[in-house]
Amino acid sequence: MSSATGNPATVASINAINFGTSTSPCTSVLGNVTTVATTPWTVVAQDYTASTGVTKGYVGNVKAKVTAGACVFNVQGKATATYTNSTGILSVNSVSGDLTVTSASGCGTVVTTSTKPTFKGNYAVKVSGTSTIPTIVGSNP
Repeated sequence: MSSATGNPATVASINAINFGTSTSPCTSVLGNVTTVATTPWTVVAQDYTASTGVTKGYVGNVKAKVTAGACVFNVQGKATATYTNSTGILSVNSVSGDLTVTSASGCGTVVTTSTKPTFKGNYAVKVSGTSTIPTIVGSNP
């Protein structure tokens, strides 16, 4: 991500994203979870507050294949998020309905196309190839 002007605007693209590690995997009631993202995803700034340096928006164009044991499902949509300039943290905290399950197999009634998954996590953002935290500012009041 680079420093950018938003409010509203697409301010970044996510071209690769990882969930968990081999030593600290994501887990669920169905066991370990593997997520493979289809990128790019977008970071869209919608409402910048200068006094706090916080931008509200979302991660868009989210598409991913999720596997938990024999359960495999595809998710797409967006995920509500905020970005804080002082910390460089993109805090993703989607709400029910942001994402939809487009297909599911081997999941029984645990995950169906009626399921409304959520995506939550905090991501430390840096300008590509540096240790610099990017700054998002608004163009509209």
